[in-house]
Amino acid sequence: MAKKTSYQDLATRVEELEKTTCDYEQMEAQLLKLSHAVEQSPSAIMITDASGAIEYVNPRFTEMTGLLGEKVIGKNAAELGKQSSEDKQNMWNVIKSGGVWHGEFHNRKKTGEYYWERASISCLKSKTNAITHYIKISEDITELKEAQKALMESEQQRYQDQKSMAVLKFANDLALKLMDELRNPLTAIGGFANRITQKDFTGEKLSDYAQIIFEQSQKLDAALNRALNYLRSASEKPLV
Repeated sequence: MAKKTSYQDLATRVEELEKTTCDYEQMEAQLLKLSHAVEQSPSAIMITDASGAIEYVNPRFTEMTGLLGEKVIGKNAAELGKQSSEDKQNMWNVIKSGGVWHGEFHNRKKTGEYYWERASISCLKSKTNAITHYIKISEDITELKEAQKALMESEQQRYQDQKSMAVLKFANDLALKLMDELRNPLTAIGGFANRITQKDFTGEKLSDYAQIIFEQSQKLDAALNRALNYLRSASEKPLV
């Protein structure tokens, strides 16, 4: 004959059931909090299976891409964007080993327009330590990329402007230097050549004038050679 369950046994069982129910309610409340956090997250969240097939995307993903959840679930995540073979292999090496991968994707919206996203991908494991899912959390950084590109173009333009200004300054400095060095010899040559044309001097004077003109022409030649050497030296140095 089966032993009759005592009142104490029943009370204990009721307490156990009440505790289990309480645990379930706590778990349900915790899951509800997590669900709200994921659904309302300002970052796009995607969950895939171990092969990369999409199982879930949150509302922010739809806002960012224009793609509805029911349209992408079942597709492989790789179909949504572009990634070099090297980057793709590196990503899989990291997440398959259980690590967290950080990087960028050039993905496509519903409109066909491409956008940049910065993402982190981590894995979920079973009790046996087998990878069952991957979670990707990402944000749109297209505006940041465009701002960086505009800054780079601005820097390049500023560099080109600086080079142009350096060239102009160099040309101006060279012109002033030549003017200073050539003015006196040219004045002397012109003056003594004019005296020779007047023919109101002796033969000895003509020889003196010719000698002066020759000496001044040598100064002109030396000044021009210095200028050429200056140009040659400057052309071999980068302008900044």
